Amino acid sequence: MKYQSKLLNRARDEGGVTGLETAIILIAFVVVASVFAFTVLSTGIFSAERGKETIHAGLTGARSSMELKGSIVSNGVANQVLSSGDSAWTAVAFGATSTPTVTADTTDKKEGTGSADIIMDAAFTNQLAAYSDLSATVDLSSIDSIKLWVKSSTLTASGDIEIVIDNTAACGSALENIDLPVLVAGTWTQVTVGITDNSDMTAVKCVGLNIATDAGAQTVNLDNIVAQGQATSLLVTLANALEGEPIDLSEPGDSDANGLSDSDSDHTLILTYTDKNQVVRDVYWTKTFVGQNDSDDLLESGEKVELNVRLTGLSSSYPVIGDTRFDVEIRAESGGSIVVERTMPDLIDTVMNLN
Repeated sequence: MKYQSKLLNRARDEGGVTGLETAIILIAFVVVASVFAFTVLSTGIFSAERGKETIHAGLTGARSSMELKGSIVSNGVANQVLSSGDSAWTAVAFGATSTPTVTADTTDKKEGTGSADIIMDAAFTNQLAAYSDLSATVDLSSIDSIKLWVKSSTLTASGDIEIVIDNTAACGSALENIDLPVLVAGTWTQVTVGITDNSDMTAVKCVGLNIATDAGAQTVNLDNIVAQGQATSLLVTLANALEGEPIDLSEPGDSDANGLSDSDSDHTLILTYTDKNQVVRDVYWTKTFVGQNDSDDLLESGEKVELNVRLTGLSSSYPVIGDTRFDVEIRAESGGSIVVERTMPDLIDTVMNLN
């Protein structure tokens, strides 16, 4: 009987999960799911907004960029021949004891019909040995280097022999004595030497040979002495790309006329010149609007501007001579930059189209 009563009580036991507990669990799941859903939704919205901002930033950058219009034109100064070496130079006596022997050597030469042959005996010491007057004066004020062929019968150190540049006949008062480098005895060498100061070389009349260090008896041959032509400026025409945002073209200053923009200028367009020998930042430039414009300093949709990029701020040791490959980066305040890559022709002229 007791056993039956226990079984009956067990059968009547209704313990289990109540409706309230079920509701609480359901609500917890709903809350957790809502939190996850909100997180996913917020992340998606944030990503979409960031993507939208990136796209707009890219468009703004592109619309603030410039594009190149037409060809790049370069202005320059042509080669100036100071002496071809085809005729004998004029000797300069050393007191009453020694005068160099000067001839046009038609066999020992590098170019043309001869070389200037200058023979000095042991009595000759340090002074101007010979010179050649030009038939007409030449302007070297925009030229930074001289190229020539030279041969010495003796080994020389740098500066033992000098090329003289003068604006008076007979090289009576040298504007500049330019050191020649080390020369191996009996060997023709083509050398390029820099002009330190060309500001007073507007009317050069004479080129000469100066012996700075006494080497005893010595013979020097000179051939094809040429002041190397070089580019002096670039003309670059630009337009506003994609009808984009106006670009500030306020010009820089160059108060010391060194070819570089003044550091206190308010300009925002920066030009950088690069070749294998140098990198020159903030090169000086001026502008001229071409065609229709509203006369302000902004390059706007439908307008074109010509930049005159001055190359006078480059190193005088590395002027832009023939066959020079160079880059000019034009960088506005915002947007991408333009890189102009060109190579100068072998022969520099007053105007060159650098296609």
